[in-house]
Amino acid sequence: MNGLTVGYLAERNGRKYPEREAAIHRTENGRVTEYTFAEFDDRTNRIANGLRERGVDEGDTVALYMKNNVETLEVFLAVMKLGALPVPINHRFKGEEVIYVLEDSNPQTAIVDEFGADTIADIHDHPDVPVETFLYVGEEAPSFAVDYETVVTNASDAPVDIVPGRNDDAALMYTSGTTGKPKGCIFTHDNLITLAADGVYEGDHIEQGNRHMIITPLFHVGAFVPFITNFYAGGTTIVVDGFDPEQVLDYIEAESINSSYFVPTQSRQLLAVDGLEEYDFSSFESYGTGAAPSGPELKRDIIETFETDLVESFGQTEALSTRLPPDRTIDKAESVGRPALNLEMKVVDSDGSRVPRGEIGRAGYKGPSVFAGYHGMPEKTAEVFDEDGWFISDDLIRRDEEGFVYFVGRADDMIVSGGENIHPTEIEEVLHEHPAVDEVAIVGVPDETWGERVKAAIVPREETSDLDKEEIVSYVEERIASYKKPREVEFRTALPRNPTGKVLKGKLK
Repeated sequence: MNGLTVGYLAERNGRKYPEREAAIHRTENGRVTEYTFAEFDDRTNRIANGLRERGVDEGDTVALYMKNNVETLEVFLAVMKLGALPVPINHRFKGEEVIYVLEDSNPQTAIVDEFGADTIADIHDHPDVPVETFLYVGEEAPSFAVDYETVVTNASDAPVDIVPGRNDDAALMYTSGTTGKPKGCIFTHDNLITLAADGVYEGDHIEQGNRHMIITPLFHVGAFVPFITNFYAGGTTIVVDGFDPEQVLDYIEAESINSSYFVPTQSRQLLAVDGLEEYDFSSFESYGTGAAPSGPELKRDIIETFETDLVESFGQTEALSTRLPPDRTIDKAESVGRPALNLEMKVVDSDGSRVPRGEIGRAGYKGPSVFAGYHGMPEKTAEVFDEDGWFISDDLIRRDEEGFVYFVGRADDMIVSGGENIHPTEIEEVLHEHPAVDEVAIVGVPDETWGERVKAAIVPREETSDLDKEEIVSYVEERIASYKKPREVEFRTALPRNPTGKVLKGKLK
């Protein structure tokens, strides 16, 4: 092993904190699974040895098609001990979507649970599926799979000779695919260790003994990286499958949770629980949020209700880029923060030249936390990295004189109406301040006269059902240029979102 690797963390924690709780799967019925760090390290050795016996070797991929559980965590570490790459698949993908990821990532082995078993039963023998061995996490393995626990029990518990070095590939994480087919993003061990260090040292309250609850799906980097961060610090990870606001509040109290992460929609549901004031949040120290704008009012409500630090993060699968520290949450409420500790950022125009502070451009990222490239897509990788090694994203941002970053929108979300460029986020920020608006998304829709017109999709607050189009249009027109006002307003009960909380704007057009 050359340098610190993710797989080595299991061995280190098992040696340093053998009796400390490492991983817990919590449900409404209590703890389903729980392991100390010594037990977790032993299991990762057994899993790694069992996988090696079945032909998994350095550089291979191993797919995981499961909901949140402790088995996902231990497979992550076991596979990385071997120098292979875990490939978590969106558990909401079906049929052709799963086939696409399996064909693209080419694993010979895959782990599936009860939730995904029906989908795999339909496709396991599809000619484009390369998987030769399915391991099954659950009560009774289907005919096409081998029982996971049997493999673990029968495998050697001998320590694994950890193969990879810090610069070797560690994991393959797929993008959400909101703008096309999901792309596989390669992360090295150095990428993941650096991201963990960023989380520990930048106001997340992640330290030895921290108890972090994971609710968002582990197939996404937004949950996977917090797990690695907490594990890096020797903290206990409590895994929850699915989001029920009342149950989540029960878990915070019962498990003395110190930190967790919620998308804004989940935050609103937590705040709406009857009898919220009766819960004990005294253990809670760090409330993470991101994936979508929260707005100043929601941030204030979170801080006042939970009496905790609020840490907002921003980024994409390829680069988790900024954090808004707790001491600037209110006075910089519209910002997504400053660049992360081990990340450089620049703002560039279409020619790649830097733009002055305050002007809008594409976000460029460079540093050891930025992903290594797209799996099997050398041309796309070359397209997004400039000649100096900067990853140039489609995120449109601006930076103020203090270096705080403001997300303006995606380049492909830009609305061009009557020859004017309109950034949806600017209008969304205005409407977030309207007391009767709970959620809003701005999109461009075809218009014979203007090319595109601005459409606002709005979820009103329950107590303000009399909200109408005229009020929305007038509210925007009074605050920003008239050509940016919505010409179409749709009221909805909810905005369409992917599993990580991002609004699917394509479904609003």
